[in-house]
Amino acid sequence: MIKNKTDFIEWIDLQLDVEIPDDIIAFNINIYESPFNIEIIGSSEYTPDDDDWACNEDWIPVKRISQISDELFEDSWQKAELNIISFTESYLSSNSKNVNKLKLAKALTVGFVDGDLNYVQ
Repeated sequence: MIKNKTDFIEWIDLQLDVEIPDDIIAFNINIYESPFNIEIIGSSEYTPDDDDWACNEDWIPVKRISQISDELFEDSWQKAELNIISFTESYLSSNSKNVNKLKLAKALTVGFVDGDLNYVQ
């Protein structure tokens, strides 16, 4: 279960600790509500003007869904989204083993499933 920034960084680094196909050019972190879960997917397509690129699941990790602590949601889904965006930015500025896999992507987004994407990179 992801309870804080440290857990998130460990989770995402573990998700990326596999061979990711060369055609994966963008990543999206999906947030689910009821129950609160998270996943990362990779896409071989990216279109900045069309968020539907993030619906392509051309790469998914073996353990797809991870649970998020209710504490990260505090009093609203907006706060949860801001926390996950902040954790993602922290990961990108870390020296984690697999961070370059995301830094080299054309896009990295975070958002609730069926919601708007927030571009982190």
